[in-house]
Amino acid sequence: MKSTQVCFPKFPVQQIANRILGLRQISRVDQQLFMSALLAKHSLSAEEQNLVEEIYQGLSRGWIRVVE
Repeated sequence: MKSTQVCFPKFPVQQIANRILGLRQISRVDQQLFMSALLAKHSLSAEEQNLVEEIYQGLSRGWIRVVE
């Protein structure tokens, strides 16, 4: 039996983060796109690290909602 693998399109980390921060919500698809973009990189720039921290803080403090 073949395993099924979902391939997400490649978007820049900044684009996905700006969408999450702008809408103040994150869906499962947003989360998967964001993680794929982050994990595809060898290292993160200072700006990308700040965006990750901003999203984490937003989720922790309730500024960003998790939606389906």
